Amino acid sequence: MRQPHRVVLVREWDQQMSGSGCCGRLGSETVSVLAEDADDPYAGTRVDMERVGAVYRALRDRFPDEEVELTVVDPRNTVWLIPAIWRDARRRGLSIPAALRQMNAATAACALICDGVVLATDADPDQAVAAVEADLAGQAG
Repeated sequence: MRQPHRVVLVREWDQQMSGSGCCGRLGSETVSVLAEDADDPYAGTRVDMERVGAVYRALRDRFPDEEVELTVVDPRNTVWLIPAIWRDARRRGLSIPAALRQMNAATAACALICDGVVLATDADPDQAVAAVEADLAGQAG
């Protein structure tokens, strides 16, 4: 059985990630508890999270699990993101320099990546579905 294509959506979480675990996370809710009149440090991230959420739902509706493995990752999670893009890009046949360029581009917030290639950043749901469809069709042909 053929493995599904990996589609990665890169989006920031609305909280600080260092020291994560049961303690140490600093999210919007925590900031408001500490200082009621403080600005939300992650308000700008919420718009991107909602945009990527709409893209996720559109891709999930269009592609079955058997065809596409859909993963959402924070761009700060380079321990997972960089090696995953490297492996996918090399498996796809990209040269070392091309794979390195994809690894660099993949850390942008709102990136849409299919099998190690960044297809778009800031795509709306229809654009994302079209981009993945075109990429999968190109790989098949």
